[in-house]
Amino acid sequence: MSLSAEFPKPLGDGVTLELTTAAVAAEAFALVEAERERLREWLPWVDQTTDVAVQRAYLEGVERANREETGAHVTIRMGTTLAGFAELRVAPLLRSGEVGYWLSERAVGCGVMTRAVAALIDLGFGLFDLHRVQLQAATGNTRSRDVAERLGMVFEGIRREAE
Repeated sequence: MSLSAEFPKPLGDGVTLELTTAAVAAEAFALVEAERERLREWLPWVDQTTDVAVQRAYLEGVERANREETGAHVTIRMGTTLAGFAELRVAPLLRSGEVGYWLSERAVGCGVMTRAVAALIDLGFGLFDLHRVQLQAATGNTRSRDVAERLGMVFEGIRREAE
């Protein structure tokens, strides 16, 4: 089985995961720009995403990682509209992974991220043969912590001044 064989992956209610490509750079930057203030609270990279070229350079890297199957970065769509991104970063020697994500305001509260992260966790334990997948969230980021709880993840501790 290959990563590309897993996508696109329908999650129900018109939500689909697609492997991310640099072709979505302008669309992604427009969404970051529109929601910059809200995203800035939890995502340290937001202020460095200053134009489409910066967004494209980042997405070229994740597209390469997808192609080389060193991780999985997916675009989340609601219908045809970009709603956010999710990623499984893989440490193959440790047989572990970590999920990260962000979602547009219009998609929050619809169960979209819980389904997207569940799909990435399944991919981690399946295709990547991982033993551990973790999700790190700021202590005050209750929405992200709720995703972890809904998926049955276990709270292991607080990394002080980690982000």
